[in-house]
Amino acid sequence: MSPFPRSNRFALPLALVAVLLLAAGCGPRRDDRSGLFEPHKIDIAQGNYVTQEMLDRVKPGMNREQVRAALGTPLLNQLFRNDRWDYVFAYRHASGRVDQRGVTILFKDNRVVDIRADKLPERDDSTDPALPGARQGSNTQRSSGK
Repeated sequence: MSPFPRSNRFALPLALVAVLLLAAGCGPRRDDRSGLFEPHKIDIAQGNYVTQEMLDRVKPGMNREQVRAALGTPLLNQLFRNDRWDYVFAYRHASGRVDQRGVTILFKDNRVVDIRADKLPERDDSTDPALPGARQGSNTQRSSGK
């Protein structure tokens, strides 16, 4: 005959399993994923993803339609400053870290006169920190326009 009543035979193993599950949630928090007891968070990409390869197609003197063909429709087109188009891209990682970069195209008489851009990836690259799956640091230094 067992020293424990039949109803308590599984109590000790169940208690051990419960303690192990709770202890598993006490590990170090990683910035690239949600914790065990946190709501699920996803990576969110918003805006115009522009690479240096795309931006190199835009040259001073181009008209608006040519710029739109090279870079797409701008995310920000200011109502009272129609001489400026802003292409902004933001990638919010599940950890809360945000990688953001932008391109500004300035027009005069409907022609490109200035191009200002943050440091952009050379081409569409899976190692870009602002793309899903990449887990490297970001470099969003401001560079001078062309």
